[in-house]
This record gives sequence, C-alpha cells and structure tokens, in this order.
Amino acid sequence: EPKVKRVERPQSNGDIYIYEVTTLYNPEKRYNEHVSSKLLGKKSPDGTEILPTRPRKAPRTNKTAAVRKTVGAMDILEWIGRESGIDDDILSSADIGTAQKVISIARFWMANPDKSVRRIGEWQISHTLPYREGISEDACYSLMKDLGQDISVSQKYFQHRASHAASRASVAVDSTTISSYSEYLNDVRFGYNKDGNGLATVKMLTLFCLNDHQPIAFSRQPGNIPDVISVLNALKQLSVLGMDKPLLVLDGGFFSEDNILAFVHAHTKFLMRGQLDGKWIFPELQAIASQIERPSNAWQDSPDMYCMTRRISHQFTYERQRTRGGVAKGSITVEEHRLYLHFILDTGKARLNTALLMKEIQHVKQQLTNGVDLSLLTKSERRNADRFLIQKTIRGRLTVTLNDKAIIDETRYYGYFVLVSNEKMDAFRALREYRLRELTEEGFRIDKQYNDAHVTRSKTTGTLEGRFFCQFVAYGYEVFFQRELNRLKSSLAVPTGDPSHDNSETFKKEKALLNWLKGMSVAKLFDWFDAIQETTVNTNIGKARWKTETIERDRLFLTKLGVLKADY
Repeated sequence: EPKVKRVERPQSNGDIYIYEVTTLYNPEKRYNEHVSSKLLGKKSPDGTEILPTRPRKAPRTNKTAAVRKTVGAMDILEWIGRESGIDDDILSSADIGTAQKVISIARFWMANPDKSVRRIGEWQISHTLPYREGISEDACYSLMKDLGQDISVSQKYFQHRASHAASRASVAVDSTTISSYSEYLNDVRFGYNKDGNGLATVKMLTLFCLNDHQPIAFSRQPGNIPDVISVLNALKQLSVLGMDKPLLVLDGGFFSEDNILAFVHAHTKFLMRGQLDGKWIFPELQAIASQIERPSNAWQDSPDMYCMTRRISHQFTYERQRTRGGVAKGSITVEEHRLYLHFILDTGKARLNTALLMKEIQHVKQQLTNGVDLSLLTKSERRNADRFLIQKTIRGRLTVTLNDKAIIDETRYYGYFVLVSNEKMDAFRALREYRLRELTEEGFRIDKQYNDAHVTRSKTTGTLEGRFFCQFVAYGYEVFFQRELNRLKSSLAVPTGDPSHDNSETFKKEKALLNWLKGMSVAKLFDWFDAIQETTVNTNIGKARWKTETIERDRLFLTKLGVLKADY
C-alpha cells in the first residue's frame, strides 16, 4: 500500500515549504521508492497553519525575435571580395578561422576610414562579418601576432596573387614609410619620412601588377634603408613568386648606376625614370631636342606629348666584390651594356612652367622699376633679378629689361623627362607602362587614409608584420574598388550601339549618376550605402524580412557596378 506523509523543506530565505510525499515499498530492493511530491504551501510564521504559495507563471506562448543588420555597405564589400578573388586567395592560404578574421578586419578598415580595430567589436553588432563568432580587439592583436610569427600564410597569399598575373607582366616597385612612436621596435628607425611628421619610420616595399593594379607582395624593411638599396630585395622576392622575368617599373627614387648594373647582372628587365642632369643622359637629350617635336613623334593618347627613343651603349665601372674568372676581389671592372633612353616632352607642362617663371620675373621687374631696393627682395627674387633681368642706369634713371637669352636657355628643356630601360620597346609603350605605375602613388595615399596606417600602434615586430599583412589585404580591396569605380565612370552616358541603351532617357539617368559620383569619395559612398538596413522579425504567426527603400539612382549604381545582378 502507498504511504503518504508530510515533509518540511526549509528554504534559503527562511520559509518552510510543506510537501505531501507519496512512497511505495519495494520488497526486492527492501526500501521505499519515491512515487510523487505535491507542494501544499508554506508554513505560517507561528507554525499553526499552511499558507498557499503563489502559483507558477505559465510559459509564454508568443515568442518574437527581431534582428536589424546593416547590409548596403556589406553587400558591396562581399562583392569586392568575391570578384577580386581576394577572399578565395586568403581562404586558400590559411585555415578557415584565420582567413575569416583577416577578411573581417580588411572589410572593417574598408568601410571605416582611419578607424582603429578597437572599434570592430562595437561595429560588428550591426554589420555581419565573415567571422560570425565575433572578433574582439584582443582577438585582432592575437591574430596579427600569429601572422607575424608564422609568415607562411602571407607568403602563400603572395603566390596566389602573383599567379593571377601573366608571367611576363609589368610589375611596379614602390615604397612608403609608416611612422611610429615606438622605441622598442628594431625596424623603426629615423630616416626619410614621407609624411614629414618628424617620427621614426618603418619602410614598406610593395610590388604591384600593372595589368590590374593589384598589389601582389610586400616586404618590411628598417626606416633608414634607402630606396636604391631596398630594390635588391625586390629581385629576391620576385624569384619565389613564380613570375618569369617580369618588367620592373620604378620611379626616380631608384635611379642609380649601381641599381641599373644590378638589374643587368640579374638578367632582369626594368624601366625607371632617370635624371636629365646626369652626365651621360643630358648630352643625348641635346642631340634629339631639335627632332622630338616632329608630328610622327606625337603620342596619340595625348597629342601635346612627344616621345623619342635613343639607343646607347653605356660603360659601367664598379669594384669586384669577390674573386671570379681570374679577376681579383677589389679590382676595378669596366663593362659596357646596351640601354634605351626614352625622352618625353610634355609641351603643356613646359608652357605652364614657362608662364610661372615669366610671372615671377615680371613681378621682380615691376618692383625694381617702382624703386624697391634690391636688398629688400627675397632670396629667390634676387636670384631671378641677377639671372633674367638687365639693369642699367641711364641719366640717373634705372632701366630694367628682360635678358632674353638667359630666359630661353633656362626654359629650353622645360617639360622633358627621361625613362631608362634595358628592354627594347618604343617610347609610347614605355610611357604607357610608366603612367600605370604612377597610380601606385595614389594607392599608397589611399592605403594610409583607409587602413589606419598613418602611425602604427604595434608593440612587437611580430605584431607589426601581421598588421602590415592585414593592411595589405585591405589595400587590395580598395584598389579593386577604385578601379571598378573608374571603369563605371568612364562608361556612363557613352553610346554602345544598343538602341535600348542609346536613348535620351537612359543618358539622362546615367549623367545624373555620373555627376553624383564625381562629388563622392570612397568613404562617402560607403557611408551613403551604410544606411540600407535589413530587418528580420520572426514570430509564431510567421516570419517577415524587409530592407530600407533605395532610390532609382542608387539601384542604377549597384547594377552598373555589378553588385545587383538583375536590372534595377
């Protein structure tokens, strides 16, 4: 027979609950087994009666879950990572977690110009990143430290980036300096600072593929290493990227006879900007100056520019670093190698520079004519007066005239510059290749603006290397997006031969979009589309999802860019 008894159970708050417990004896186990318990109430303070307890709340039946995410800017970032191939290359170079973290940081920097990763935790609450578990500031710095200590991820990524370029592609080599307040990083040293803020720097040497303007590799160097020395490391890095003797395109900072000879000995093709005041270049310019402005030398892309190539044999003198082939170390060796000098005359720039000089000369002449004493002029004004003005005193009156010969001699070679190469090519191709390289200078400015790269905040060398790699990936995002923006702008309101496109209504819309884009920077574009949000509400009744409304111009932009596949 079941037995029923009352049991008192004291609670932590002092109350005593009274339960009615039912038990049943089990003859096999020889003890009473618990059957059920029922709460009768709690004991009154005087212990004389049982007070009823508050009934338990019924479970909620109406469950509502609502989420709001910003999707406009994130859709563009996802499109950039997919179309540029950057995301695939990162995923092929590291484990899934590391790759997703790197991509998340790159997208954060792209959408938040000049913002520190300290804000990524707050930002990802409303923005969906590839690393769905959530990435904190500490996780970012741990990731950068790991990437800096194990550079296999970055080297694999460089090889994937280089594999997209043609084996004989043109590669630009350029450098920038990153300032730092740190006194403990070995690479941070005082040298030339391109930002001019007086801080010690670390140098970042970057290789670019000129076919698509994408950065393919970088190397970190101490800030006091000159550009003319650091280029030798670029040759070693190219050898492991699988590129078959690309054409290296460099600016004037790398120009020196030692560098040219190093390229020749390494059997590497190069194109670099030279210096006209060189003893072996200026005589060649004098020889062609009278012929360069022929109509056949005009560049079809810009008719106010004239190009002419001169082939020379130049003798290089250097000291042997080791004994080889019967020639002792330290002996002076003379070698003769063939080079091509591509002279370019920019007549527009020549006229502009001449006009500026004439304006300065006329200003000095007017001051002297008005009786201003020569000692009161600035140093540059006195120099212009001595070189370009003739001052005579006739009958006690000062007469000032222009020195025509001196002005003509000074402006004769305005607008000229020279490109030096060891590969046979015409001057027009050389100019095109070099102009493509000039885009890298703008790229470095964008990189510092968007990737928190003005002043590095890393405390260890390993973290610095990992931080540079994350910035490098973000830089690839920015370069690709800027190139696609330029492509889009150049295609708007341009006839294509398709009647459905070449009509006044379509041209009106595209011209309005073009005018809007001319006043929008990349940062402003992401701020604009960051207002597009997606709201998801899930209830027992049903699930609903909607996005912020967009205007026709915004949908046209996203469609032309390629983010939206269907016609807007």
